[in-house]
Amino acid sequence: MPGVQVSKADLAHIFGVDQPTIDGWLEKGLPHMQKRIQDRERQSFTRELIFDTADAINWRLTAHNLTEDW
Repeated sequence: MPGVQVSKADLAHIFGVDQPTIDGWLEKGLPHMQKRIQDRERQSFTRELIFDTADAINWRLTAHNLTEDW
C-alpha cells in the first residue's frame, strides 16, 4: 500500500530527525522521487525531492538499516 508523499522537511519531522540525517540516508539508498516544479516568473524549472512515507519506513526497517541509530 503506498504511503503519503512528503517533503524532506516533513519526512525528517515524521522520523524525529534533522534534515542532514535524511541527507545521510539518501546517500545510503533512501528511496525518493524528484518532482519537477515550474517557476513561471523565472521561466525555469527546479527539482524537489519527494518521499513516499511507506517506502521510507520500509527502507528504514530493513535489517541493514536497523544497525544504525535513528
